[in-house]
Amino acid sequence: MWKWKMVMGVSTHVLERLVCERAVNVGEFRTIGITQRFEELGWERVLYWCVDITSRVYLVAVCEWLSNLRFDNSDRPAPTWKVIGNIGKNHMIMSFEHMNAIARLDSLGVEAYDYNVYDRFLDNKTNTADPDKMLAAVFQGSGGTGESRNDLSLEGRILQGISLEHVMVRFGDHGKVKAPDCRVLHALLYGTPRLSWWQIVMMNTWDTRESCTRKMIPYVWLIDDSAT
Repeated sequence: MWKWKMVMGVSTHVLERLVCERAVNVGEFRTIGITQRFEELGWERVLYWCVDITSRVYLVAVCEWLSNLRFDNSDRPAPTWKVIGNIGKNHMIMSFEHMNAIARLDSLGVEAYDYNVYDRFLDNKTNTADPDKMLAAVFQGSGGTGESRNDLSLEGRILQGISLEHVMVRFGDHGKVKAPDCRVLHALLYGTPRLSWWQIVMMNTWDTRESCTRKMIPYVWLIDDSAT
């Protein structure tokens, strides 16, 4: 039923299920050190990748692609992963190689990044793969006991705002900082671990596909460019 809903009736409902990247004032953020955080991870193109650079989105094609995905090579190293969906008779592939051709992200190179186990990264509790004292480092206002956006430093709040549009994309509940958000914030604030944006996109896209109650489409501009 969920697959059917993702494809049928998209002309009236799809806009309610999209999460679109938004423009970032790169110049102003550079003066307070935000832009540099993304550059240090090789994510500088994240700040430019948004609706303003894409003239048209084929929403029906995006929904069809998302509705019939399969995840290939999920048991192999992350750089070999492929998320594949059909649009008509065509196989449209989301992979590290294809995303690099579109968005030029993870500019430090494949070998520079620390790749995560899918379940551990999306785990909403801390686990053994997390940086030491991750919560205390991220939630400076509470010493690691909080989960609210208000417990972040000012810099952390700005980074979380960008992350929820360009990295860990999701609808609603922006006031709560989840464990996967903390992993991204720690990487941006302290440079460790060196997370791969490509891998996060694939994990988040597949998680959306598997979590039918979320009824959302992340990275719609990126998916559309790869689908067309």
